[in-house]
Amino acid sequence: MAFLFLFIHFSTIGQIKNKKFKPEVQTVILSRSEEKTIITDNPVIDLSSQGSYLLSFDDLAMKNLTYHVRVIHCQADWKPSNLSEIEYLQDFNDVPIRSPRNSFGTKIPYLHYQIEIPKVRISGNFIAMVYAQRNKRDTVFTKRFSVYENAITVAAKISFARPNHLRNTHQAIDLTLLYPNQLMLNSDEGLHIILRKNYQTENWLSKIPRAQINGQERKITFPFYDNENVIPGGNEFRLINLSSTQQKMTFVGSIRQSDAFTEISTQVEVPQGNYSYVQRPDFDGSFVIDHYENGNSSVASDYIWCNFQLKMEELANEQIYVVGAFNQFEKNSENLMEYDTSKQMYTKKIRLKQGIYNYQFVSNKPNTTLEGNYSQTENTYEVLVYFRKPGDRHDSLLGYNKLLYP
Repeated sequence: MAFLFLFIHFSTIGQIKNKKFKPEVQTVILSRSEEKTIITDNPVIDLSSQGSYLLSFDDLAMKNLTYHVRVIHCQADWKPSNLSEIEYLQDFNDVPIRSPRNSFGTKIPYLHYQIEIPKVRISGNFIAMVYAQRNKRDTVFTKRFSVYENAITVAAKISFARPNHLRNTHQAIDLTLLYPNQLMLNSDEGLHIILRKNYQTENWLSKIPRAQINGQERKITFPFYDNENVIPGGNEFRLINLSSTQQKMTFVGSIRQSDAFTEISTQVEVPQGNYSYVQRPDFDGSFVIDHYENGNSSVASDYIWCNFQLKMEELANEQIYVVGAFNQFEKNSENLMEYDTSKQMYTKKIRLKQGIYNYQFVSNKPNTTLEGNYSQTENTYEVLVYFRKPGDRHDSLLGYNKLLYP
């Protein structure tokens, strides 16, 4: 009955997204380790080596509540499937998250929760849903992750866009799939391909041409005739190093201390879209939890207020946001910048756990002046190939490839 309620509830809202429902819950991470590890927004896990993936988060309310984690299976479009738990889980669902650790040496105290994510039987998309006090209606957050198997080989290549008018600003993908004899694939029916850029959720292959299937060579190709495979290059992500509250780290403008909290301001920045491309190392939008003076970053890292600053003229009827993997790249009120007329700049204070963060400034309207588009930009691309096998009631993730460009 409980599962039926959850299925009906999530079906009514369609896709399940990465979302926090409690402001006191911060820094939701799903990875093999949270200690000085690059944290991406939508992790992809190998079905054959899925053990030891940890789900962790901090509770700044310090109420020592009882939390449970539940894994929900989704189709390729992130809508819940109608599979029963026994069909997709190896172990029990609704696992309690016990024994939180207290932060130490921090101005803002918190409880740190951690649990190994339950293992699954099949490939596909999944949601880790955490809820409080054994009440499935009291959802704390939902976190996406995908599990793949190597049944389809994804041969892909990223290059400069071929059309002359896009060559300086865009990149392009060429894609070939190789499938085994036992996979009955006579057409592209049931085939669903997603191209993600820098670990975000957006699918850059929204228009895929009809597949050409070579049954003799067990090969699938996609002839792109109308630039369906062209992607804006974007720009390198900006970076702020918040790992120390005692000394100025990379791109820190100022540090202000008080008894209750620490505030760190970034150096004053400007739009980059009108300048030439400059190569800079980044995490492609991701972040790292790190404490410069203490190695135990999960419970020793403090929460600080980071003040982002973008100096430019105010844009009429346009809203500017600061986004990165730390806030799921969402353009919402929590990430909306305000214009300070006296300083002639956009500012926004966001509470973040100590670490190193990538971010960008984006608009609610098409605006290439903020960051720009450059074909030389170093990006990470992910190709996810889903296929619903004949007779199955779910989409399997049968192929995955991560590409680093250039």
